[in-house]
Amino acid sequence: MSFWGILFRNLLYFRKQHAGACLGAALCSMVLVGALTVGDSVRATLSALADERIGKADLALLAPDGFFRVQLAQEIEDEFGAEGTAAPVVITRGTVSSPDGSVRVSNVQILGVDDRFWSLAPDPTQVPSFEETGFLANPRLYKHLKVSARSRIILRIEEPGLFSRDAPLSGERDDKFVSFNETLLGEVPSEGFGSFGLQGNQREPLTLFVPISLLQKKMFRSFDEENGSTKFANFILFGNPNGEPVDLRLAKKALDKKWTLGDAGISIKSLRDSSEWSVRSRQVFISKPLEKAVREIKPSAKGVLTYLVNAIEKPSADGNDSGLIPYSMVSSVNPGSLSFVPEDFKSDEIILNEWAARDLNATIGSELTLHYFSVGERRKLIEQNASFRLRAIAPMPKPVPEGEESDWTPRFPGLSDAESCGEWDTGIPITHEIRPRDEKYWDEFKGSPKAFVSLDAGQGMWNNRWGSLTGIRLEKDGNSSEFLKTELQGLLTAEEAGLVFASLRADAQTGVESSLDFSVLFLSFSFFVIVAALALTGMLFSFSMQQRNQQAGLLLALGFSRLKVRALFLSEGFCISAVGVALGLLGAWVYGKTILVLLSGEWSGAVTGARFEYAPAVGSIAAGGIGALWVSLAAMAWANRKQLRREPTELLNKGEDTDEKRFSRSKRRWLDSWIPGASALIGAVSLAWMIDLSGSSASMGFFGVGALLLASGMLFFRSRLATFAYGTTVWMNATDLNRRNASRRAGRSLVTVGVMAAGSFLVVSTGAFRKGPPASVHETTSATGGFSFLGESALPVYDDLNGIAGQDEDPYDLNATLMSMSKVVPLRIRPGDDASCLNLNKAIRPTLYGVNPDEIKGRFSFAEGNWSVLGQTREQGALPAIVDQNTLTWALKMKKGERIEFLDGEGQPFFVELSGVVKGSMLQGALYLSEKNFLEKFPKQGGYRAFFLQEKPAFEGQVAAHLENRLQNYGLEFVSSAERVASLQKVENTYLSIFQGLGGLGLLLGTAGLGVVIVRNLVERGKEFALMEAVGYRLSLLRKLAFREHLVLGLWGLVVGATSAVVGIAPALFGDLGELPGMGFLLFFLSLLLLSLFWTWLAVRLSLPTSRLDQLRDE
Repeated sequence: MSFWGILFRNLLYFRKQHAGACLGAALCSMVLVGALTVGDSVRATLSALADERIGKADLALLAPDGFFRVQLAQEIEDEFGAEGTAAPVVITRGTVSSPDGSVRVSNVQILGVDDRFWSLAPDPTQVPSFEETGFLANPRLYKHLKVSARSRIILRIEEPGLFSRDAPLSGERDDKFVSFNETLLGEVPSEGFGSFGLQGNQREPLTLFVPISLLQKKMFRSFDEENGSTKFANFILFGNPNGEPVDLRLAKKALDKKWTLGDAGISIKSLRDSSEWSVRSRQVFISKPLEKAVREIKPSAKGVLTYLVNAIEKPSADGNDSGLIPYSMVSSVNPGSLSFVPEDFKSDEIILNEWAARDLNATIGSELTLHYFSVGERRKLIEQNASFRLRAIAPMPKPVPEGEESDWTPRFPGLSDAESCGEWDTGIPITHEIRPRDEKYWDEFKGSPKAFVSLDAGQGMWNNRWGSLTGIRLEKDGNSSEFLKTELQGLLTAEEAGLVFASLRADAQTGVESSLDFSVLFLSFSFFVIVAALALTGMLFSFSMQQRNQQAGLLLALGFSRLKVRALFLSEGFCISAVGVALGLLGAWVYGKTILVLLSGEWSGAVTGARFEYAPAVGSIAAGGIGALWVSLAAMAWANRKQLRREPTELLNKGEDTDEKRFSRSKRRWLDSWIPGASALIGAVSLAWMIDLSGSSASMGFFGVGALLLASGMLFFRSRLATFAYGTTVWMNATDLNRRNASRRAGRSLVTVGVMAAGSFLVVSTGAFRKGPPASVHETTSATGGFSFLGESALPVYDDLNGIAGQDEDPYDLNATLMSMSKVVPLRIRPGDDASCLNLNKAIRPTLYGVNPDEIKGRFSFAEGNWSVLGQTREQGALPAIVDQNTLTWALKMKKGERIEFLDGEGQPFFVELSGVVKGSMLQGALYLSEKNFLEKFPKQGGYRAFFLQEKPAFEGQVAAHLENRLQNYGLEFVSSAERVASLQKVENTYLSIFQGLGGLGLLLGTAGLGVVIVRNLVERGKEFALMEAVGYRLSLLRKLAFREHLVLGLWGLVVGATSAVVGIAPALFGDLGELPGMGFLLFFLSLLLLSLFWTWLAVRLSLPTSRLDQLRDE
């Protein structure tokens, strides 16, 4: 008969014996393929969510710190032709509430859009009708508002200033808000662009859609006064309704052709008093790139810095004021730049115009003092003064025509548009009396300076992060303003003008592809299930093959080579595995869907409530199936590796080479296990003695102690088996008989005990790594840093909430007594991707926070570094940052010292170096820079939107509630730091629960393996039991002896595993670390014990159902 004929007949004849091994392979295939398909499904769901989020858009043009003409979008679209659509958008943040204030939703994404935006939706047919005087909400916001369609809602946003409200002379002290009271028309579903957002996250933002024309009309009313238009946007979405991708190079090329200086807020003014052009900025201060470009065109260009001083004073010799001019413009210029400014104009000299000199009765050489405010942190006004000596008197400028501005003074909000001095609203307190002659001067000359100082002196007094010049003058030389604009635009890039492209689709794909790999995650979680399945497969196959020793011996005796016989048996194993894997593929569908259902329900804490669709990939199914096939075959080959090493005669006679023989070859074998076991025990005790139970590393330390104790217990068990094997005492009782029998198959006994002990130890001891709430949120080194609340506002807060309460300029009417019981640490925010464990997507560019290190030093517990690293310098100008350990490892998948590239406020790249690492804390999800470095890169980022609040325990919650109430217009909301930490820990704890759940399932299957081992042992010893029965042992007694003998194996595994696990979770049992296991610990071991008893009883009953006396007839 041929090889293939024997194989076919073996498979057919021994089909019942192979059923168990086939089911083991099926179980392995089910878990392996199921885990891979879970990963496929998570990636597919995240990809679908990303497609819903960005729709048919590919690119976005952003002006993070400014606004551009809305017409720019149409001009770029015309340049594209049929290549794509450019949709202008106004994006900002605000608060939405019901008219009666009963419902208020903060930190809402506000999008001003038109039909071009909706044309890029994933499914434009799902967009409700959009009227010019109504709002649409996405599902999440609609749910929060708890109102019906056609209800009226109130939207409140901040009116953007011409430049940062942190800046000096930025306008009114009280922040400006714009309110809308409109009808909520309906809900935009996710497939209709309801999930739109710039940051990758599986959770959709809170979004309100507003007609762009309606939003522009109120939002840009201050821009209308300067530009005669409110048609501005800060965001253009590029895409193609037909789904064709938009090329980034084409988009950049179109932008380079169409953007203008006006889009960057740059203007060129012809001066009345000279033959010069003046280059100015809508943001008042001239940026460094613009200054550089102007000087490239005209190296002799002259910078000007104009500032409003509180007073120009001429003190008298006896100390009494002899003259004071209140609130005047003073310009700083280069020496020799004007006819009345000498070449040797010094930094301690000043020039007054004729009006000021006459008013002060000043003469050449008179001592004069300038009083002015400089703006410190959080808009704190610091009054300073500087002394000068009068060098010259300048002629009077020409009167300023009605509706125009001075040649020297840029457009300051609240100042340039004032009809009289009494209408000034500059953001600084008016303490000096404004005289009638001051009003007359303003009526005739507006903001014309009354004094001049050198540029060095002016920049020394008034230089700031926004710039050191308010204008640049250059000779016309016969050139038109259009020529100058063309030259400037040729030297400036769009990025330097604040127009930056973002690759939405590429970033979304990267975020999904680099996200947490759930395939690998669930393969590791299912480790014990796979091991248990393979162990069952190998044991059942080996059991079947051992029963066919005579067949193997016969084939060898007939001339078959050992290699051919081994190939025959392995071919059987391959066929068994193939059938099992095929069955497992069907089970994988159930397993995968079950896991996804649990992730959406019981285990939703790991994915923050995301809902997943089952979407297996063919490649994963094939790879998983092939992998399961080969590991199952390998388990069979390993389990049956020794069968054909024996002689044919021994196989024909069913001879056995027990472990007892191997043990008895060396009566010192017990020393080989006893000495390492004792060493492991001593190591465990020593390590435990050195660990601080209250320390942060206690969990990991005691896990190591438990592992050493586990190894010690297994090695001692091995030495005892060796002792039983070579013992020479006469068997006097059943106990001695049980011990001797256990040593006969020492390898099986060790595997059985080891799997149960190691499995129970790992599954239970991982509970020590569960995170519990901090003992006190007020502990500065805890996960909360000593802060009881952390908050975020929709609109920026510019003032110091710690010091403004009770003062005259307090715009919030704060309770000074209550505020004195707290400390507020404000943080600046540069929005980016959420890099916490709450986001399944990879964070491409994480959110950046700017914080003053002095206000937070000594807080939180660091794994590496401390807050002082934020003040250090790094090579190549990289900025040092603090990052949470979990963010570093899991979200960013980086190491300390690595760098991430960002773009600054002028579109220039810079790097952030991960320099300090905080142990698990509420700081997770972002990078923390020093406020100084933050403002260096983002000077126009005004105000604070994040706050850490420390309260005295007796006032806990009261200050947070008070601040929420007083700053409700800003959309300030606080969340308990304990809740924040708990939400982050819930993810980690849920992953541990998944591991314990699946690991426990593997162990329960492992107890079934115990039953298989027992059946195999008892069947092999059938003649031994027959002989014992023949000499008088009753069948019931034989069953009892067999039950006791094998129960010891399970109990030893449970005892070793439980003891090691108790030590491993010591920090949770006796310390403040981790979460106390509670009854779950006891129930788990009780379940294992009961299952061990059940499988042992069942195996004994199946192996010894009736008398074995008939087996003696074969002897």
